[in-house]
Amino acid sequence: MILPIVLQYLCPVYISFFGLGAVSAAVMSSADSSILSASSMFARNIYQLSFRQSASDKEIVWVMRITIFVFGAAATAMALLAQSVYGLWYLSSDLVYIIIFPQLLCVLFIKGTNTYGAVAGYLFGVILRITGGEPYLHLQPLIFYPGWDQEQQIQRFPFKTLAMLTSFFTNIGVSYLAKYLFESSTLPPKFDFLDAVVAKHSKENMDKATLVKSDNIVLNELAPVNPRHSLTLSSTFTNKEAFSDIDSSPDVSAAEDN
Repeated sequence: MILPIVLQYLCPVYISFFGLGAVSAAVMSSADSSILSASSMFARNIYQLSFRQSASDKEIVWVMRITIFVFGAAATAMALLAQSVYGLWYLSSDLVYIIIFPQLLCVLFIKGTNTYGAVAGYLFGVILRITGGEPYLHLQPLIFYPGWDQEQQIQRFPFKTLAMLTSFFTNIGVSYLAKYLFESSTLPPKFDFLDAVVAKHSKENMDKATLVKSDNIVLNELAPVNPRHSLTLSSTFTNKEAFSDIDSSPDVSAAEDN
């Protein structure tokens, strides 16, 4: 708040006008970039990859437009409910610690975690965090942990760390449970709706004689390559099937004999 006060009371009017305009432009740029990036990540990483792999570009654009309004409304509600800018920063750091931090640990250091564990960890972490209450958002606690101060309405128990650890271990446990259920055939592959455990199978078998299908080149379907001795680098390796007719021609045989 120091810069706006200085621009308003200690600077001429025209400097205050341009200075406050520059500050407002910077704030709006950061705000709309955050909302756009959040909607893009939701449309791509959650909606398309998890639920609608066959979604068209037009459908993804419409999902982005809808989520922009949803996230914008949520951000506006949080700004109106929060008592200070520090409170908003505190809440954002809180969410990073409880939700994102355990997911980052699992991705970097825990082998075998998958989408099912990540979703379960998100849900458990958010539920435990919200039920613990939040004074900045005027949320009353639903779970009263040991050390609850009734007079000051304060949770003295470190329930946020508990929510973070619960999210972390839930991610690991659900991931390995889902992996075991699908790999042991306890659950059929069709129930892997997130494609997180069972390998994705192609809907049609590719003919081994076809080298190019749907604009994708399958390298393991190529004909075997045999080395040949030659004077030029370009003829060091040649395709046996492609040049079998040329090798069997009389001119080539006579040239090799010479």
